[in-house]
Amino acid sequence: MHEEDYIEALKHTNAGGTMELHALNVQIFIKMHRSDYAERQLRVMQQIDEDHTLTQLANAWLNLAVGGSKIQEAYLIFQDFSEKYPMTGLILNGKADAKDPETLANLVVCGLHLGKSSSRYLSQLKLTHPEHILVKRASSAEDSFERAVQSVA
Repeated sequence: MHEEDYIEALKHTNAGGTMELHALNVQIFIKMHRSDYAERQLRVMQQIDEDHTLTQLANAWLNLAVGGSKIQEAYLIFQDFSEKYPMTGLILNGKADAKDPETLANLVVCGLHLGKSSSRYLSQLKLTHPEHILVKRASSAEDSFERAVQSVA
């Protein structure tokens, strides 16, 4: 989406008043790379109900977007969710360790399916887990491609 699309979406959600619309606004601001506005929206949610599941979820999203030391806080929120609620993909992905080989492999595959660059994750996987099956298959495919290029050159 383009910034104009996000701004248009905010026109429809800003008047909201429900926790769902506040949480949606947090997501939109994060997508716009405006964590300052997302933080303001989160504060509104916290004033309404600090313990509400959506408030906690929006807090985790913002912590992940900000990064750094906030990553651990986000992890703890998702850990709390995993103890309170049945395990879902959202909770598992929220708790995912970006250094875990399966998490990196999933990021590579998801990026490819979405048509986004996943080279960063594949490079990290190659460096940290060179024996992973995805690394071996990617290397084999690269070798096959190089042989094919050489045979027609």
